[in-house]
Amino acid sequence: MHYYARSLNDGTILASFPIRKPGPKIIKRDNLRIDEDGVCKELMDAGKALSDSNNETRFRFQNIVSTSLNTRRALREIVLPRLAVLQQEMGSLRAQMGRIEQLLTAQPKG
Repeated sequence: MHYYARSLNDGTILASFPIRKPGPKIIKRDNLRIDEDGVCKELMDAGKALSDSNNETRFRFQNIVSTSLNTRRALREIVLPRLAVLQQEMGSLRAQMGRIEQLLTAQPKG
């Protein structure tokens, strides 16, 4: 899926909807960058219009898609760095276990 998103300047997605994947010519012509969430068009602003109580233009499905995209971003920012640390620690433990195993197999039996 590819998306058009309206977001705040801090990257919080307020509304989004699915669009067709832009073709290579359109990507080049419009100088589009497709991020890891599939957002290829993003309109960013300060969100001042959100303080207007008469601004009820968003549809429920846009909120659902926005929540999904925000969850992906949060996971990528919070969980993935911690997983990378755990992977490094696991690599260190495996290396240490390998050294211990070598020492145990190198000892003469008897």
